[in-house]
Amino acid sequence: MFKSLTKGAALVALLAAGALSPTLSFAADQKPAPTVALSNAFLGNAWRRSMITAFEEAATQAEKDGLIKSFQISNAPGENSATEQIAQLKALLLDQPDILLVNPASPTALNPTLQQACNQGTVVAVFDSSTDLECAYVVTNSFSDWARLSTQAIIDGIGGKGNVVLARGVQGSPPEIEMYKVQSQMFKDNPDVNVVAELFTFCDSAKAQEALLGTIASLPEVDGVVGCGEGLGTIQAFQTAGREAPVVAFAPSGRALKFWGEGNGASGSVAVMSDPGQGVAALFTAINIYHGQKVPRTTIFPPVVVSDEARDEWIKVVDDDEIAAWQWTKELVDAQLKANIEGTVKDAPLPPVPVRN
Repeated sequence: MFKSLTKGAALVALLAAGALSPTLSFAADQKPAPTVALSNAFLGNAWRRSMITAFEEAATQAEKDGLIKSFQISNAPGENSATEQIAQLKALLLDQPDILLVNPASPTALNPTLQQACNQGTVVAVFDSSTDLECAYVVTNSFSDWARLSTQAIIDGIGGKGNVVLARGVQGSPPEIEMYKVQSQMFKDNPDVNVVAELFTFCDSAKAQEALLGTIASLPEVDGVVGCGEGLGTIQAFQTAGREAPVVAFAPSGRALKFWGEGNGASGSVAVMSDPGQGVAALFTAINIYHGQKVPRTTIFPPVVVSDEARDEWIKVVDDDEIAAWQWTKELVDAQLKANIEGTVKDAPLPPVPVRN
């Protein structure tokens, strides 16, 4: 799995030593700095708002540094409507951006419009989703890695043995199926970990609290709850039932991190979620592609992982209504692209905890 190193020390050393592949650098005079457009399907939750905030900060700095000429952000109205996003995309394409970044409402419905962008010479990068459009690049987190990182943290947190509850995601959804396959294999590989219950909690704290309160009286002592970010509701359920708090996986929201930091949740807990910084990772990936670098069509970036040890550092930089995001830079993205090219993504160090002024 991704190796978490204090303050990203190993990655900093790698960058300083110039160990990155020379194919991931470009000369400033190769092509003029590109114009960039970001199309976002909707702005209706904390993850999307955090994604836009992270992107705006990074793109503003990239413009100051001369990496891009300009950028624009367009958030489609409504609730994740492909029809509205298609109209938005067509308006953006009238400006003929050099790079088009897309957080799509659908993995297929936008394809004709995205093909139009490719046909006019625009570099198209889809993030936080997938597409089978051959001309588009995909920058994404791996649900398998999310499951592996959070499950291993719980197993480690309970000392490799004990009783756990498995809190599953959205029943029947592709991400849940993918995550469950990884989790099931990990339990087989750790026979001293006993799954005493499986519940569908939809990665939602309120639903987890309700589901656990309905079954907790029938459960033996629970050492950990393996899930996908519903830790706050899980702890609240155990507190209501008068049970000792287990090791859990929180969502890395400011509210959940502070709740955790106030002493709620057993030692060894973790916070893991897909990274709102994917838009920034897509930006720097697309800049490389624009300048002619060879990059895999699909590149994998790590989900956000907040360890027990790093929690207090994250609390300082994540507001209550935000979701924690990696603070990607061109150098950090180049290192991750190198890991993708070399097939070493699972062993790549995580970025350092962000720094906010």
